[in-house]
Amino acid sequence: MSKASLPPLEKLDPAVEWAAWLPSKENPWNTKWAAHLYRRAGFGATRPELREAVLGGLDPTVNRLFAAPKEERKRIPAVEGPAPKNLMTGMPDASRQAAILRAAWLQRMIDGVEPLREKMSLFWHNHFATSVKKVNDGPLMEMQGELIFKHALGSFRQMLRDMSRDSAMLIWLDSNQNVKSHPNENFAREVMELFSLGVGNYKEKDIQDAARAFTGWHTSDGNFTFVSGQHDDGEKSVLGQTGKLGGEDVLRVLLEQAACAKFIVRKMYHFLVNENATPPEAFLAPVADAFRKSDYDIAVPVRMILRSKHFYSAYAYREKVKWPVEYAVGVVRMIGVGATGRITVNPYSLLGTLELMGQHLYAPPNVKGWEAGKAWLNTATVLARHNFAHSLVNGMGDLNEHAKKFNLNTFFPAVNPLAYVLREGLTDPGEIVNYYANLLLPGDFRPEVRSKLIAHIENAKPETEAFAQRCRDAVFVLLTLPEYQLN
Repeated sequence: MSKASLPPLEKLDPAVEWAAWLPSKENPWNTKWAAHLYRRAGFGATRPELREAVLGGLDPTVNRLFAAPKEERKRIPAVEGPAPKNLMTGMPDASRQAAILRAAWLQRMIDGVEPLREKMSLFWHNHFATSVKKVNDGPLMEMQGELIFKHALGSFRQMLRDMSRDSAMLIWLDSNQNVKSHPNENFAREVMELFSLGVGNYKEKDIQDAARAFTGWHTSDGNFTFVSGQHDDGEKSVLGQTGKLGGEDVLRVLLEQAACAKFIVRKMYHFLVNENATPPEAFLAPVADAFRKSDYDIAVPVRMILRSKHFYSAYAYREKVKWPVEYAVGVVRMIGVGATGRITVNPYSLLGTLELMGQHLYAPPNVKGWEAGKAWLNTATVLARHNFAHSLVNGMGDLNEHAKKFNLNTFFPAVNPLAYVLREGLTDPGEIVNYYANLLLPGDFRPEVRSKLIAHIENAKPETEAFAQRCRDAVFVLLTLPEYQLN
């Protein structure tokens, strides 16, 4: 059935769609669906991961994604101390600290130790969008990142509470200006509109009284502090509850609203399933109900989605544009290898190209985060993707701009995307093309493209540099196909 002929979501039975998927002879668990799961619940599978997933089966693969690593990863702080001063302005400048934080996070994504937790951390990073450009403090941004990672698959209730006291967030939303005499509504507005309920589920009076409840929630020396003298302890009314409400009371009231679970689950649907559809509330109800009944255990709706019949269907398949981070990290994980077959890409070499693609970690454009979807693709950003793919495939590139700026001796990596082909002694053009197609585009390789790539490789003699280059050309073509831009 073509996507165009699919029944609209309102015609589907939610109970059937969100029930656990049972692979069948007609629609088996295979490389196509394993790669789909790893793209959505991680940043793409390496060849060994893909093989293990297919052989192991759906449930063991999903369980492995949710499992904590056997050995707890020691996360040593990447940055310390105040932001160094800019030599030109004499003012604190956290840009170097931000580069270090970005590289550290990219390395964790590439390593793939906890792909689902890192992927959901990216989701929450965009949900609680906070930018280092305003906070201008690397350690505070790292603390927020660690807080997000800690709760990424844990309790949303606790995450909302902790994020409401997070110093980077309080600076980002001007909470130190929220005082009894002049309440600042920034945090109160965003905690309702963007963090918990969504537009249309509150009134301006609710925001005004919530802002009064949060007066005195300040930050000092990188720590949350409650300044009682700046707190308005008068009577307030928020979403139908009246009393001498404080900030904790407002958070409790927000989580008591049925709209809260519905709002979060809808954002999860767009992030994990389909960013092009507008699912009716009734369609998402089983997932939202499960989320609320679990007292906001994030793993509950995420697992329900990743095991559902709906997730393994045309309604979800290739219905998202890869975020720049997903594109770059996915390419690196699949082909960014050296002669030994190990991933050799230095994450610092990705910083400049990701910025050109439109995504700067720790610096979303505004409080709403990145728009995503088709907004990721324009003439400049698509060119940046193509240039990155060409450089990686051909092992080319000059000293990265960020490395130059911060005096980091890290050249763009000279990877060898043909490492596996050479180790296995593959010389048949058809086998070579099939190998990369099965790795990069399983289930989506057009026959006409396959024929052209085979013909291109056949025009050179095996074991010559021309043959190797034509193999690299084939990989480059695969990485720049329109379908490869879809997640």
